[in-house]
Amino acid sequence: MQEHAETIDGLFRNKVRVIQASKGYRVSEDALILTWFAKPNPRDLVLDVGAGCGVIAFGLAIKNPSVHLVGLEIQDGLVGRAQRGVKLNDLSSRVFVVKGDLRNSDSFFRRDVFDMVVSNPPYYQSGSGRVSLMSEKAVSRHQIMMPLADLFMVSSRLLKPFGKLCLIYPAKGAHQLDKAAEASRMIINRKMWIRTQEEAEPVLLCVEAHKSNSHQNLIEDTICLYDSNGTRTLQAKAILAGEEFTV
Repeated sequence: MQEHAETIDGLFRNKVRVIQASKGYRVSEDALILTWFAKPNPRDLVLDVGAGCGVIAFGLAIKNPSVHLVGLEIQDGLVGRAQRGVKLNDLSSRVFVVKGDLRNSDSFFRRDVFDMVVSNPPYYQSGSGRVSLMSEKAVSRHQIMMPLADLFMVSSRLLKPFGKLCLIYPAKGAHQLDKAAEASRMIINRKMWIRTQEEAEPVLLCVEAHKSNSHQNLIEDTICLYDSNGTRTLQAKAILAGEEFTV
């Protein structure tokens, strides 16, 4: 197989198509779960941080026809695939992909401009876990370029008052999310725990944090991806299809 071979893959029942490297970081179900979890309002301006090949931005744009999105990605190969994916999905009027480092966002974004920030961030802290020899995988999986604390802090600067940050993270890192939110003076007001099966411990956690100083009641939900027979639940099927359901 060629070093830079690519595939075009259909997601959300082929409502979205993405261009991916045959070898390297590829879309996981985590991104699809986050796309369902994030609920932008009509005409919102949304920033997708670490946009990768653009799957979350494309999915949100297809689900929300009046929303505009900016995809921010630091890796050249992924930027190119996402930009071509914009055209492939006929979203050039509403989705824009730019190359840049979130930590330098003040040089290319105004403060208090976005209604929502979404991110499927790297899960592993720098120096932990096995680092892939392929740089694209390494940057996508390890917090080399985007530590969690930076994601919260910079998002707080970029969001309008009462704007929202939505992300997905390993459930065992819930305390890290709480700590990062507190340091950035954001308030987590919504959590969705993801279990593989009903009796299993949560493996993932989606959170919504608001840029607000006022206390808000925490809303918590749980979804299961498989039933006791190992069959995908109706909720999981709806998420993967890009359809709505009630938790």
